[in-house]
Amino acid sequence: MRDRRTQRARFWQGGGMTLAAVLTFALTQNTTTAAFTGQTSDTNNSVRAATEFCASAGTTVTLPNATYPTAVDTGLYESQPTTNFAANVQLGIVAPAGGRIRSLIKFTLPTRPSGCVVASANLRLRVTNGAVGATVVAYRAAATWSPTAATWSSDPGIVAGSGASTGSTAAGTFTTWSVATQVTALYAGPDYGFALRDLADGTGSAGQLYDSSDATTVANRPQLTITWG
Repeated sequence: MRDRRTQRARFWQGGGMTLAAVLTFALTQNTTTAAFTGQTSDTNNSVRAATEFCASAGTTVTLPNATYPTAVDTGLYESQPTTNFAANVQLGIVAPAGGRIRSLIKFTLPTRPSGCVVASANLRLRVTNGAVGATVVAYRAAATWSPTAATWSSDPGIVAGSGASTGSTAAGTFTTWSVATQVTALYAGPDYGFALRDLADGTGSAGQLYDSSDATTVANRPQLTITWG
């Protein structure tokens, strides 16, 4: 009798572990917004499901696109503090004091799929002029701005600590910033887009020019890709 009880206990413990695995597998195969908690006969074996699942996990969206076509940008020129440059075909990031150039860019973000988070996001700009050696930072802009009205004098500023840095690249190549943290914050709001500056803004000597959203070649215009998770 003792051997049978021992075997039965082991059977239920083993079965409890199998049940937890089965429940976990079943739940991952079905999208639901219902919370679920399962527990086996062994109180040490339980499984808990999230309250919401991402049905679009692994899906990547590239902006702008036909559904979300808007991307706006402009440069801010220290040497011309009251002039707007929204129509320029290039964006600039120039470091030296007195001749600094900063840039602003904003995309219309797609609706975040239910249950999903930003697994990754990349901002990509094509270099038209410049040299390797600078570090360019994509911050979150700190205040609202209009692409056709923003000037150096009305610079919206940056959110401290929000920067994503990457090294500058040679002309004709693409520079990419990993901005998942920034995009997550943009979804949380407020969404004022990105503000790009040289890391050595005001003290460095480097400069970069990028294709803007008004560039003639569509494939060379700024892009933001978001992957859901």
